Amino acid sequence: MALRIRKLHAGKDSKAAAIFERFDDEKTVFSFENRAMFGKIETAITRTNDMGRMPLWKEYQTVANYGRPIDENTKRKMVDVRTKPEFCEFYAWLVNVIEPDAVLEFGAGFGASGMYWLAGMGLRDHGKLFSFEPNDIWHPIARANFDTVSDRHELTLGTFEDNIDAVTGKVNIAVIDAIHTREFVVDQFAKVRTVAESGALVLFADINFSDDMKECWSEISQREGFASVWQLSNRVGIVELP
Repeated sequence: MALRIRKLHAGKDSKAAAIFERFDDEKTVFSFENRAMFGKIETAITRTNDMGRMPLWKEYQTVANYGRPIDENTKRKMVDVRTKPEFCEFYAWLVNVIEPDAVLEFGAGFGASGMYWLAGMGLRDHGKLFSFEPNDIWHPIARANFDTVSDRHELTLGTFEDNIDAVTGKVNIAVIDAIHTREFVVDQFAKVRTVAESGALVLFADINFSDDMKECWSEISQREGFASVWQLSNRVGIVELP
């Protein structure tokens, strides 16, 4: 499925607008030129998926208004939680274009999207990924996957909220991809803004996860004051901070 970038709003001070306009023209060549690297990452993803289903972080059992049934025996494989390849390649392209000093990602899951963020950093030999994963079973798997691509990462065992001091410097790109409920996401977004650089891009994963998340994204996307607001197909929302 082709990824589509849709502009919801962009003011005259938006820098993201000029960047995103380039993607359709550049994506095919970018994917072709980096096919060996992307193939290596997808091989690591397949290998991780072949490890089978592993338990979710136990705290999911206490989350109210979650969009999926969860109990103490709920497990997931890599393929169940990974970011789709077309979005992952967009992430690598975005890093290659922006050359961020720091990317913040939570949660890491098994490390699929993180490997692509790191791949983009490797193309520029610049930047650092700050990632967080509270699941003590998934965490070492994500770390091993990250290490197959680059050492430009600091992967913390724990939540971003409890370990915000692990993020050093200002963040240029942030990805909120943890517990998909309005209660969590709104609070996480507020915390992300305390470590984000002016003009940073904040990505909200799985905005179509549930009715609660659809309402959450609708509320955030309609706030005033952002330099621009975007959507990647129907799965990821992006705001450009002022």
